[in-house]
Amino acid sequence: MFSLPAGARLNIEGSYPHARYMSFNSYDQSGVATSSLDDVAIIPDPGSTDPFLAGANRTATARSYSLAVLDQPTPTHPTANTLYAGVIGQTTEILIYRVYIADQGSGPTGGMGLPQMSVTMADGSSITGAKACKALGASKQLPPSQAFPLSLYLSLRGNVATFPATDPPAFWREFSISSLVNCVYLGSCGGTPALAPGQYSNLDNAYAVAMVNRGYSDGPVLVLHGTMPIAPKTFGGERTVSSGVDLRYWSLCQNESLATTKVASCVDDEQVPVDASGHYTIVTSTSRDRPKNATTQCGVAWLKWPRNGDGAGHVGDGMLILRNLLPSPGFASAIQNVTQPGKESSVMGNYLPTGTYTTKKAFQSLGCP
Repeated sequence: MFSLPAGARLNIEGSYPHARYMSFNSYDQSGVATSSLDDVAIIPDPGSTDPFLAGANRTATARSYSLAVLDQPTPTHPTANTLYAGVIGQTTEILIYRVYIADQGSGPTGGMGLPQMSVTMADGSSITGAKACKALGASKQLPPSQAFPLSLYLSLRGNVATFPATDPPAFWREFSISSLVNCVYLGSCGGTPALAPGQYSNLDNAYAVAMVNRGYSDGPVLVLHGTMPIAPKTFGGERTVSSGVDLRYWSLCQNESLATTKVASCVDDEQVPVDASGHYTIVTSTSRDRPKNATTQCGVAWLKWPRNGDGAGHVGDGMLILRNLLPSPGFASAIQNVTQPGKESSVMGNYLPTGTYTTKKAFQSLGCP
C-alpha cells in the first residue's frame, strides 16, 4: 500500500520469472481489482524476451521489463506498460505482484527476485530506497481484510449442521461476494450480477465456489471427479510454452470460509494425476480420514480439509474454490463463459467437478482406482 505524490510516477524494473504466470494487479479499498498487467501484456525491454509468449524461449537470459504505475483511472487509450492504479475518491494505491507455479528449484519468485522500485517526482527528479518509501508513505501492513464481519457471517451460516453445503456439492461462479451470498446463503440468485469479485481476486482468473461439509451420513470423505483442461507444462523448466492449450492455469483449493478467507490446501493442474482421457479423481478429507490409496501413485490427488472448518466454530465446513486462469478463446467450457448463476454445469460440462461423500473404508476398498 502506498500513496503517489501528485504528478509522480512509480517505476518498476524487473525480470520475467521462470514460472507459469506473473501479473501486477491494483485494487480499491474494498478489495476489488481495478487494473491489471499480466506477463503477455508487458512489452520486454529492447534486446529482451518475454518468455511467456507461445513459442518463446522460456530459458532466455535477457528477460527484463520496465513498467510505470500512475495514480489515474485507466483511460480509453492506455499507454503500453502502464498500470493505472488510481481510484476516484481514494488516495491510497494497493498493488499485488503475483507469480504462479515457479519452475522447480527456482524459489517463490521464479529465480529472478522481486522487481525494483523507484519514484519519478513531478519535477522530474528520481528517488529510490528509503527516500522513495518515505515519499510514497509505503506501508508494510497487509491490505485491509475483506473477510465478512463475523457477526454477519454467523447470522447467515446459522446453526444447521451442514448448511450451506449441499449433497452433492454445487459449484457457483463467484461474480461478486454479494452474488455468492445470495445464491449460497439466501437461495435467491436472480438476474445477472456484476462481475466484481472482491477479496483481492486476480482479474485474469474466474472462480467457482462450492460449500462442503464432512458431516453427511454418507461419510466424511469427499471424492471429486472431473476432466482436466489442457494447460502448459512448465514446472520442469520446459524450454517453450505449449500452444493449443485450454487454460494457462487451473487449481482447486480447500478454504475455511468467507469469515476468514484462509486457505488450507491447494492442488494445481500439474499436481493432479489424470488418465488417458484427462479425467481426474481428487479426495478431500482430514488427515485422519485420508484413505491410504488417496495418493498420486494410485492416480488420486488429495486436498487437506481445513482443520478449523469455517474458522468460526463449524469444524465440519469447507469451501472449495476452483480457478480458471486466462482461457484460450476456443475453450468454451471455462468458468469465464458462465454468464449467470445456475448455468455452471451446462456451460462447463465435465470440466466442472462433481462430488460424492463416502467413507475412508469404502474408498480404500477400491484399491487404486
